[in-house]
Amino acid sequence: MIEGRRSYKADERFCFYSSACAMKSFRAVSLALMLLSGARSDPLIQIPPHIQTMELSTPKPVTEAQMQEFKQDFVDVDFNKDDQMDAQEVRAHFKGGISDVELFQFFLDSDTDRSGDVSLQEYVDYAAMLG
Repeated sequence: MIEGRRSYKADERFCFYSSACAMKSFRAVSLALMLLSGARSDPLIQIPPHIQTMELSTPKPVTEAQMQEFKQDFVDVDFNKDDQMDAQEVRAHFKGGISDVELFQFFLDSDTDRSGDVSLQEYVDYAAMLG
């Protein structure tokens, strides 16, 4: 656990990092996040104005429609509206239908600053590279 940080996500995150299993790169979590907007039956959560107007860079070009989809996916997963995606939120979003390995791999691939959370910029960078 990170000194001074007492949270379930930090405990869960570092529990995953201590895992000794060797893993291949899984893309199922991110693909599911990106595809949910087209397959969801729930009404879309309104994208907050501060996120809607946020200018984000991407490692490779994306269309405006793709950027809107990335923002919508992020907002849909960020249940507590702190502008960060954490392991609890991702797991809750998938209603337990995500394995520990898939969750771990998603955070390894997307949480580039290793904070234990995925920011909108980190998610957009990650999602853009999948397309």
